Order: sequence, then C-alpha cells, then structure tokens
Amino acid sequence: MTVTAPLITVFGATGNQGGAVARSLAKNPSFRVRGLTRNPNSSASQALGSQGVEVHKADAFDKDSMVSAFAGSWGVFVNINSDDKSIKENGFTEFDMGKNIVDAAVEAGVRHFIFSSGPNSLEITGGKVKMDAAQAKYEIEQYARGIDRFETVSFICVAWFLENFAIKEIAPIFGGFPHMQDSDGYLTFVAPKWGGKEDVPFLSISEDLGDIVQGMFLDPERWNGKVVHGCSDICSMDDVVSQFEQVTGRKSRFQSLGSWQDFNTHGVAELEDTKAMFGMTQESGGRYFGPEASEKQTASELKRNTALAMGLPKNQQELMTVESWFRKHTPSW
Repeated sequence: MTVTAPLITVFGATGNQGGAVARSLAKNPSFRVRGLTRNPNSSASQALGSQGVEVHKADAFDKDSMVSAFAGSWGVFVNINSDDKSIKENGFTEFDMGKNIVDAAVEAGVRHFIFSSGPNSLEITGGKVKMDAAQAKYEIEQYARGIDRFETVSFICVAWFLENFAIKEIAPIFGGFPHMQDSDGYLTFVAPKWGGKEDVPFLSISEDLGDIVQGMFLDPERWNGKVVHGCSDICSMDDVVSQFEQVTGRKSRFQSLGSWQDFNTHGVAELEDTKAMFGMTQESGGRYFGPEASEKQTASELKRNTALAMGLPKNQQELMTVESWFRKHTPSW
C-alpha cells in the first residue's frame, strides 16, 4: 500500500521566513509542501514551484479562502508580515488576520500548527516598552494556545536577521556598516547597546530557519506548547564587527548610542519597532525571547535532526556562526 507523505502548508511562502521553511521542507521527500501566496504568478512563487512546492493562491482576509488553502494539511507554518500595508487597507489589525488564519486552520482540520511569534514586550519590561508587531504576534500565539483543537501547537521566535547586513539600503540606519565607510575610513556599526551581558541573538533566515522549523515538524509532539528560540549564533555587537574585520580585512568598529531613545528611525514607521526592541532588551537586562535569556542549543539540535533526517553530511548539520555567515556572503557584495 502506498503511503502518502503528509502535507505541510506554509502561509507567507514568498516571504523571508515562509520561503525558507518551504524550501527546507521541499528538500525532504518525507513531506509534501504547499505554499500560499496572493500572487502565484510572481517570480518568487514560480521559483518555489520549480523546487517542488505546490503554489496555491489564498487570501488571509477571506476565511473560506484560507479553509480551502489549508484543506488536507497535516501541518501548517504561519508567519505574518507585520509591515504588510494591506492589513490596514482591508480594515484589519495583525491580530484580526492571525485569528482568521488560526480559525481557518482549525476548520480545515490541521493537526500540527507552528506560528512565528514574538516576545511579550510589555510583560518583559513591566509595561515600559511596547513593540507593536511583536506584541500582536504574542497575542495571536495566546489565541492559538487557547483554541485547544490542534494536536500540537508550537511557536518560534526569530532573532536579528543576519541577512539584514547584506541589504545596502539598511546600512545607513546603522552608521553605514558593513557597506559604507565613515569620514574616518571605518565601517562603523552605530546602534544602542543591547543590555545585560550584551548577548545579541542572530539568525540566518536563508541557512537555518527552515531547517529549525522542519525539525519541529519532524517531532511535533515534543515541541507542543513550547517557544523555540530561532537563533544561529549569540555574540555582542563588538564581536560582530570584529569577526567581520577578521574575515574581510576592512577596518570596522562598533559605536554605541547613549540611549535606545537616541536611535534615529529617519521617519520610517517600520523602524519604530526596531527602536522599541532596543528599549525592551535594555529594560529587561538583555532578554529578547521572553522570560528566558537567549539560547541556541535547541535550534542547534533541531538543525542537526533535520540534516540527519535528510542524510546530509556533518558540515551541513551545524548552525551558521556570524563569522561563517560573513565568510560565505561578503565575497558577493
């Protein structure tokens, strides 16, 4: 008798997080993968299709559309783009969208639900700082926990994207590092201090996130109710520039701002949450993921389990370090 591989549906499959998860799962013949998008004809959608992902059109604002999109799914991964302007344009909040997605997954009979959540900034800081997007994701997490209709429901909270360093348009926000020299000839990383021991969690979305989430799907019962720290490496800002300088030979340095409130958002609304992030970590003594401090042991285990399940060699079983990420990616800049 032929056994059909379980179907995992990825909401936001053409985004950074969803795309990484879909690509990782598509490499494992033990799963079938469906990617949801508003535009199946986009180049990103077509690229997923070429990798074996079943691309399906879906509208998160239409519950019936989502129920149909989730039909037959054993598992679902959901990440909501908080900066998606269509949320407000359709008269929704991020929580409204999340609730719609969760309710549709329940109605479709999804067994295993993984959601990309965020830290409870208000609780962590005693009400002093609110990260709007993270808080909305945390509230969706609580709603999904309270449904009690999934066999398992688990969550991942992602760290600072290493991929941000590759985007030249972002560099001026942080002093020009690692693309633009300052007047002294340095690539200067300007940002508020993190707080606590200055242990900043970093994540390679393209290299690690998909494998971490796949690892959760490989043993969903074990991760039921848990929040996994999506983290590739942990180091200080000083360590980041030091490792970049070591890899590239380019003079680099870190300059801390006097206060998180000095972080210049340049009038970009989406950067308000970045500013609030520094406020949250400073007010919490360096905590980002919630009650616990940052840790990468869980992510490392999940990455390794995924690699072993796909028979990958030892050099593909480990998480990226900041140094190894710079070593791999900076030659293309």
